[in-house]
Amino acid sequence: MAEQDLDRSEAASPYKLQKARERGQVSKSSEIISATVLAVALVYIYARGWDSLASLMRFDQALLQMADQLRLDHAVFWHLAGHMGRHYLALTGPLFGALMLAAIAANLMQTGPLLAMEPLKPDWDRLNPVNGMKKILSVRTLFDAARACAKLVLLTMVVVYALRDLLRQQFFFLSALTPHDYLQTLLGDIAALGMKMALMLGLLAVVDLVYTGRQFAKRMRMSKRELKDEVKQREGDPRIRSRLRQLRNEMLKRSQSAQRTREADVLITNPTHVAVALRYVHGEMRSPQLLAKGAGVLAAQMRQIATRHHIPIVQNAPLARRLFRELALEQPVPPNLYAEVARIIVWVFAMRQARQQPAETQA
Repeated sequence: MAEQDLDRSEAASPYKLQKARERGQVSKSSEIISATVLAVALVYIYARGWDSLASLMRFDQALLQMADQLRLDHAVFWHLAGHMGRHYLALTGPLFGALMLAAIAANLMQTGPLLAMEPLKPDWDRLNPVNGMKKILSVRTLFDAARACAKLVLLTMVVVYALRDLLRQQFFFLSALTPHDYLQTLLGDIAALGMKMALMLGLLAVVDLVYTGRQFAKRMRMSKRELKDEVKQREGDPRIRSRLRQLRNEMLKRSQSAQRTREADVLITNPTHVAVALRYVHGEMRSPQLLAKGAGVLAAQMRQIATRHHIPIVQNAPLARRLFRELALEQPVPPNLYAEVARIIVWVFAMRQARQQPAETQA
């Protein structure tokens, strides 16, 4: 059984994936978030970088022009500090807001809306130095280190080739530019270089997303034993479910068989808790046959049917209990009960014949 548990060859069930999601365990690539945040930052710099830089330079110029006119007292200092803080916040706030929204969007694209409190619970195993050393020396850590080195090499190659192209195209023209044009060119080159790096990070992020998804699916795999245990946990033990299904079928069969009380020759009762309907055809049956039986509400229903169809009702508590307990539906009466049942059947047939004779005489 232990080997069977270790053989996790089955894909994770939707139930296990849902439980893992409730604990905050989902497939997510941090490279997607990094690439998205970098791309948004570069787009913002390309679109609003020059305006922000020009606004900052104008503000600094105004401060320098007013430097000799300012009185360095407490009220002026805090007024100036508040004005500077609002100005810098107005310049950097949209950028930080865009980066935050980009990170949130990158997370939502991978995992969807997810609110799990399990990761916030204190886990003392994280403070265990042995577990920390295991994580440091694990295969996952080595893979992350190799991936970081590969990413560094690829990004370095992108930067080197991009700078080489920029030097070929713009090196001899930079000296002829004005400071205003120089800054605009510098911002454009930084944005272009950053976009090339973002494209490389995007390709790495796609590879990392595929790898992370496969690793998560592999970690969530289940053994056949686990699948069976999950089915038992969710739906109950198959033997119990089979027994419950059998009991439901018996109850349904009894309820349907109660309608056959109208075909019976006699109804033997407890007198109120149990009812048993018997039928006997002379010459065709070796002993009377049990057509229907019921207890409680079903027994009351059988008594009503017998009364409606003028079927004799005999109160014999011991016999009714034995027939109810020992006989199944459509089963003949066993030999050990012949004598008691025969007395009742003979009395019923005699009473029926007595009712028929006056009718024939009158006819």
